Amino acid sequence: MTTPTLTGKSAQPPSDENSVLYDYWLTYLKNIAHQCIIKSHLKIYIGDKYTADDFWLGLILHALTNLSLDEAADRHNAYLWKEKQSKQRRKTSPKQYGGWGDREERLFPNGDQLRKFRNGLPDYIVKSLNQFIFDVQLEYALEHKLITKEIVLIVDNTDQWYYGSDRYPYNPYITEGYNGPGTKHKRKYIALMIKSGSTYLYYGVDLVKKHGSNVPFMIQIIDRLIQQGFTIKYVLGDRWFPTYDFLSELSVRGVNYIGPYKKYAKIKKLLVNYLKKGGKFMDVYFIKGAPAQFYHSPQLQVFLIFTNRRGKRLREIRKEYLMSGKKPEEFLDQIMVMMTTFVPPRGKKSQQSWAIRMCQLYEDRWNIETGFRDLNRVSPPSNARTNIRKFFMFTIRFWIFNMWHIIRAKFRLKSTKWKSQKKGPTLRQFSYKLLCLEKCV
Repeated sequence: MTTPTLTGKSAQPPSDENSVLYDYWLTYLKNIAHQCIIKSHLKIYIGDKYTADDFWLGLILHALTNLSLDEAADRHNAYLWKEKQSKQRRKTSPKQYGGWGDREERLFPNGDQLRKFRNGLPDYIVKSLNQFIFDVQLEYALEHKLITKEIVLIVDNTDQWYYGSDRYPYNPYITEGYNGPGTKHKRKYIALMIKSGSTYLYYGVDLVKKHGSNVPFMIQIIDRLIQQGFTIKYVLGDRWFPTYDFLSELSVRGVNYIGPYKKYAKIKKLLVNYLKKGGKFMDVYFIKGAPAQFYHSPQLQVFLIFTNRRGKRLREIRKEYLMSGKKPEEFLDQIMVMMTTFVPPRGKKSQQSWAIRMCQLYEDRWNIETGFRDLNRVSPPSNARTNIRKFFMFTIRFWIFNMWHIIRAKFRLKSTKWKSQKKGPTLRQFSYKLLCLEKCV
């Protein structure tokens, strides 16, 4: 259908049906937090003027609008006054108070009040609230058939650089890096993402302690998914995740693993032997645990695949080595070692296609990397000082990310859609549209 304009005819603009897909996620998320507060027996009313819902709304607006707590609170307070005055015949202005600075009557908490509320939350509430919201979002995606019970689990770490004065060991969660912008100190987080079809949702996030193990948290999330009836086809991770304790826990639960493997001394010997003598592009390898903890434990059998991720063939790399006369160690960077617990088939051609398939499956891991970049676009850096408050403000970004991907999944299910809407809204469009629907801006 077309409509006449001054310059000719143009397509009919989309109807408001697309707005229905957004639901009322801001109110929905706030209600989830409200239920968690009731179950935890926390106060609903804070002071004589505001409720806990007002403070939760302020924290979520801080993440959605990519503004500081003070700016987000002032902007929503100004909107509430405009809305109040639009319904009045005689406009009332906020009362001016005395004292230092421009103090006036407010309809919404200010930034300092939001910070006091955030800092007053008990530590156990932050942890339980985080997982509670992840569970509800996953349940919502299942009910609307956006995901299935067969999933792929992706694990990875992300760094948040730190510029304060805390140092290890006084703060065991401040670790060191080497490529930070003006600092070498950081907080490291571990996150787990669920992949079902073309839908990606975060389901777990935790703050990593220096010299601590990530395995208990990852196994806790995996057990939680298994108890809810999910079937984990395999786990994707980076080269520092396939340790003996993690792979042994996965094998007990019947879950396979795919990912790159570090080039330890034994692995380098295998690569040098391949460059000198040739042979197969895959090999059987046995992983041992630390003697102090896994001395009597059996070895784990895994399969190594030698490949090149830049389009080169292994025989081309070996030919260059033989013709160059250089040391074989100079060519090891061109060979990537993939590791998997899947058992390869018999037959040379079958093994070749199987190895290619394993490498193709691993490409889905990059979605968690792009997810981390999106998280950095959601909210500005928080000025929270303690580890648990910093963790809380950081995890709000994961809630917003899941909301956005659920909306995109619902757009993909629509039978008729505009060409520009096939992939759903961008992150900026989603945040603005959601705030317009909730009448927050």
